[in-house]
Amino acid sequence: MLGRVLVLFLAVIHVPSALVLIGCGGERETAGSGPRSASPAEVVSQSGDPFSGSYRVRGLTTDVARGDTRRIQGIVVLTEKGGVYSTSAELVTKYPSAGGPVAAQVIGCGSGERSGETLSGTTHTQLVMSTVPGVDTGFAWVPRTVGPRLVSTWTARFRRDGTLVVEIRNEPAEGVEYSPTTTTLYGTRIEEPERGE
Repeated sequence: MLGRVLVLFLAVIHVPSALVLIGCGGERETAGSGPRSASPAEVVSQSGDPFSGSYRVRGLTTDVARGDTRRIQGIVVLTEKGGVYSTSAELVTKYPSAGGPVAAQVIGCGSGERSGETLSGTTHTQLVMSTVPGVDTGFAWVPRTVGPRLVSTWTARFRRDGTLVVEIRNEPAEGVEYSPTTTTLYGTRIEEPERGE
C-alpha cells in the first residue's frame, strides 16, 4: 500500500512541469516513444515543413562576462501554424549558487518565424531550482525555488547531417538580476510513433 501511495505522490510531484508545457502549447514525450531520428529531407517530403517536431537537445551555456560554462539538455518542441512557430522547451542544467551548483529545470515557451533555412524568435524562460545542492529538482520532498525569469532570443538551422543547431542569447527579464549568457544546443528529431503503435 505504501508503495502505491509513494508512486502516486511522485506522479503528482511531476504534474506542474507537464502543465507548463501544455500551457505553452507544447507536447511531452510519452513513455515508450524512444527516440528515432528523421532527416530534414524526410520531414519536408512528408509535410513541407522541416522544423516542426520534437528534438532531444544537448549543449553548453556560457556566462558572457565570466566565461564559465555549464551543460544543458532536454526536449525542445517546434510547432508551425499559419507561418508562426510556437516553441516550448523543458531542459535541465546545474545553476551556479553560493553553496555550489544546484539542479535546475529551464522551462520556456515563445514564438518564431522562418526566413529561408533559418528560424528565429523569442522565448520567455523560467528557472526552477533545487534548494539542496546536488539533488535533482524532480526528487520528491526536495524544496524548490523559482529562479530568474529570462528573455531568450534564438536562431535555429539544420546542419547537413540533419542536426538541429539552436543558438540562444539569454538576458534577464525586466527587474531581474542575471548575468547574460549564450547557449548553443544540438538536437536530433524524436520521430513520432505511428498511430496505433
